[in-house]
Amino acid sequence: MPQDEQSRLRAAAATYASLDPASRTALRAQFEALDASTRHGWRLGPTLGIDYPRLQPLLAQVPPDEQQPLLQVLRAMTAPDRDRLAVLVQRTPPQAREALRRALMSTSDANRSGWLELQLER
Repeated sequence: MPQDEQSRLRAAAATYASLDPASRTALRAQFEALDASTRHGWRLGPTLGIDYPRLQPLLAQVPPDEQQPLLQVLRAMTAPDRDRLAVLVQRTPPQAREALRRALMSTSDANRSGWLELQLER
């Protein structure tokens, strides 16, 4: 996880620790009430956690050795590019998502935004 996200998580943990026990219990109950997929997404950190429900179909069947590289690519993307990717993921049939993921991973950071735009125009 990037340093800025780690800092945000440490600050959130400090805030959580400073809450009274009833407030911590209530927050924990809210988190536990989320479905397992959503909880998993938030464990990826604040940047990807917010986008996880929309990107989950792309992340669902990633081989273990490709998970970290994919997460690094997603974290390096801008929020608007992750929005574009989310639309693209939803438009892509399940059987074509692996090819989408591989194409995403093979596109350089400098070209990714343009590549996403082209994919959405198809």
